[in-house]
Amino acid sequence: MSATDALSHTWDVLVVGAGAAGLRAAIAAHTAGARTLVVDRGTPGRAGTTVAAASDWMAFGAAFGHRDPEDSPEQHGIDIRIKGGLCLLPRLACRIAEDAPARLMDIEAYGERFDRAADGTYLQVHSDGATCARACGRGADTGPMMIRALMAECDRRGIERVGGLQLIDLAVSAEGAVVGASLADAEGHRLAVRAAATVLTTGGAGRIFEHNALPAGMYGSGYAAALRAGARLANMEFIQIGPCIGYPVKFALSGIFWRMNPRLTNGMGHEFLLSSIPSSVDVAHALHSKGHSFPFTVRNDSVYIDVAIYREIAAGRGGPHGGVFIDVSHTPREELERRAAVPLEHLLARGIDFRERPMEFAPSIQHCNGGILIDERAAADLPGLFAAGEAAGGQHGADRPGGNALADSQVFGHIAGHSAAEHARQAGAAEATEAASMPGEDLNGRPVAEVLDRVRRAMWVGCSVVRTDSGLAEAQAAVDEALATPVAGSLAERLDLRDALTVARTHLASARRRTESRGTHLRADHPVTRDPEWIRVQTVSERDGALVIEDIVPEVDEAMMSLWQSSPENRREPLLGFE
Repeated sequence: MSATDALSHTWDVLVVGAGAAGLRAAIAAHTAGARTLVVDRGTPGRAGTTVAAASDWMAFGAAFGHRDPEDSPEQHGIDIRIKGGLCLLPRLACRIAEDAPARLMDIEAYGERFDRAADGTYLQVHSDGATCARACGRGADTGPMMIRALMAECDRRGIERVGGLQLIDLAVSAEGAVVGASLADAEGHRLAVRAAATVLTTGGAGRIFEHNALPAGMYGSGYAAALRAGARLANMEFIQIGPCIGYPVKFALSGIFWRMNPRLTNGMGHEFLLSSIPSSVDVAHALHSKGHSFPFTVRNDSVYIDVAIYREIAAGRGGPHGGVFIDVSHTPREELERRAAVPLEHLLARGIDFRERPMEFAPSIQHCNGGILIDERAAADLPGLFAAGEAAGGQHGADRPGGNALADSQVFGHIAGHSAAEHARQAGAAEATEAASMPGEDLNGRPVAEVLDRVRRAMWVGCSVVRTDSGLAEAQAAVDEALATPVAGSLAERLDLRDALTVARTHLASARRRTESRGTHLRADHPVTRDPEWIRVQTVSERDGALVIEDIVPEVDEAMMSLWQSSPENRREPLLGFE
């Protein structure tokens, strides 16, 4: 079937997004007998964050118990809830833990292999927030390997995939059901695709921020389209931020670099940690903690490392690409080559040799822990709409264990595809009420790129590592100014700006309302975790153009509350330097 025929066809299930979650959803829908189409802004197989993300160990968390026999899906579920600061929907968290082993084995059934020991068991390592070693992977190739496996299975099944299509909006029937989507092609033409059920697997919105670890196009199109159609978003204040090289490649600087006594310098070559961290904090201990906490978190003293780095960059003391520098070249070459073999090989192939020179990096947006609020069927508030992967929300909380993003993509990708096929069987196709609106253009307006860059800077400064009411208000002012600014640019650029501004409002409103510090959310003007008052999931909806924030209070029994109160994930001592 040609792309033209595919787009003119009426489908049972439309999947928007061809990353790991989208491809898994398509396989599940096809298995359930649904006529399934996958569309993506990029080229399927090379699109999305799973294939683009890079670190020395990309993890898929699955409780096989091969390394730690005491591990179990039950313990994994507890870890997700505790790491999330209890601010999530328990059944969604537990579903990831319960289904992750089977979904990992699906990838192997599709033809790829995770690393194994000589006895055939999976090699499993500890990751952030996991009580047991359950992170499976294949070094820096984990994500690309998963995409290859999923693409191969889609090929075997003959699942239709079309690239080069950007989401404009969801199509909604007179009864309020989602019945497909409006898309734009590379020439700016609007195309309508009709389907009885739609699955959004469009990833996150990290490109809204100046420093991010994401490929092009990640401006939250799925979040924005769902919000405009009437769905709720959840947990939009919780964003994972980690130290990443941004140029010439994107690469996560995970644990090993922080455990080699690195030197950190700003753009002027000055070491800044000792002068930036409160004198009562042990810098060596804080660096060691950073070695076990890739994402920024308030839970341990690694917070002081991230805050010091953030403050250097926010004050304008960064390097040529806006970051600071990490230097491990004082470590003996043979030690670097032994302890950091995987990142060394990966980066050498891309022209970076950290044995010889420092690397410029910044705290970069890695993953949004919020998204379109889903239930156990991966269903959103609107009939016919489903979501999975980073596009979905409620399954993660204030933070998440390392390895949960890939596991989540496969668990809820599978559920979303199956649920969408079931809905399609019952509901059938329906007509949309009206065509989607297109963002206008003023040929005398400011270039979109210029407007967007100002917003991205304001969002990183005001809504990334350190947040205050005044800083969030300044970022909101930048968003408001952009909303009122006439712009000129291609349709793709104008859609990106529209979606970025829509989603930025939800991040800012949610972060401003949560007046405490928890997990990835540091309010420097409220540097204390407040229990049980703030054990809530904040939801955001849009009514008459205004954002409405409401709370879901998760069920937390006495035993779980006791585990949380005694957990090292719950920082009970006050944060220093934020008085």
